[in-house]
Amino acid sequence: MDIKPGRNWALFAAGIALIIIGFILLMVPGLTLVTIAILAGCMFVAAGIVDGWAFFRYRKSAGLSAWALAYAACDLILGVLFIAHPVASAVVIPWVMGIFVIAYGVFGIVASVRLREVLPGWGWVLFSGIVSVLCGFAFIIAPGSFALFLGLFLMARGAQMAVYGVTLPQAPTRFAHNH
Repeated sequence: MDIKPGRNWALFAAGIALIIIGFILLMVPGLTLVTIAILAGCMFVAAGIVDGWAFFRYRKSAGLSAWALAYAACDLILGVLFIAHPVASAVVIPWVMGIFVIAYGVFGIVASVRLREVLPGWGWVLFSGIVSVLCGFAFIIAPGSFALFLGLFLMARGAQMAVYGVTLPQAPTRFAHNH
């Protein structure tokens, strides 16, 4: 039996917003790191709120683990730190983001492989995870190209969120009993 509560348009909209911000960073890579820190902070706060909301709404029907909620909390904490301390964030943002994005990517790759039979759009999660790991290493190795790689990461994350917005509500109920 399929769950049909409708589409998650908030998750879809947040994904599209991340894609747009990522595209802007690719087109205007000369933005200052302070500006990037503030923009990234805003987007992480938005993503954390939407991810947290999606966890509470779909945790039983989609079988989401507490790791999904922990990821939402990390998004919120990182976003608030970037907004509250943009100058300090600008100095360390490539390395902090590198570590965070690598961890996010590994989580996405593992989740996509483990849940590929029951998760609609699992290929997007795998793609986003691979792009995230590569971008994370690029943040650490080439911090001067941070805006470019942040743009790619945000676009991959946005694509994943947009796909989830139109596919996750349709997850089969057997998914909820597979933990």
